[in-house]
Amino acid sequence: MWLNEGFATYAEWLWQEDHGGDSAQENFDALWEGDYFDTDEADKGVWAFPPAEPPSAEHISDSPVYERAAMVLHKIRQAIGDDAFFDLLKGWATARRHGNASTADFTAYAEKHAEKTAPDADLKPIWEEWLYGEGKPKKA
Repeated sequence: MWLNEGFATYAEWLWQEDHGGDSAQENFDALWEGDYFDTDEADKGVWAFPPAEPPSAEHISDSPVYERAAMVLHKIRQAIGDDAFFDLLKGWATARRHGNASTADFTAYAEKHAEKTAPDADLKPIWEEWLYGEGKPKKA
C-alpha cells in the first residue's frame, strides 16, 4: 500500500514545490519537527509503524503509509540527487506500467538504478531505518 500512497503523497509535495508552495524538503522537515499536523497525537502516528509493514489491514490508511512513505522517497532523492531520482521515478513507472509490484521489487529496482546513476549512494540505511525501522529514524 505504501508504494501507492507514498508515491501519491510525494507527488502532491512535488506539485506544491513546482507551483509556489512548500518544497518537498519543507514538507519533510514539517513532518520531522511535528509541525505538519494540527495535533501532537496525529504527529505520533507518523512514527507508529514502518510504512512497509502496517500492523494490520485496519492500519493501511494510517499516516505512516502516506506521509512517512513520502519521507522514504524524499530520503532516496537526497541520497541519489534530483536527476537520478526523477529518472528513477520515470523508469519505475515505465517498468511497472499495467502491472503489480512489491516492496522488494521497488527496493531492488532503486538499488540497481542507484548503482548506475549514483554509485556512492547507499540506500540500505533508508530501507532499514525509514521503510522498515520502528519509531522515528534519525533525520540525517
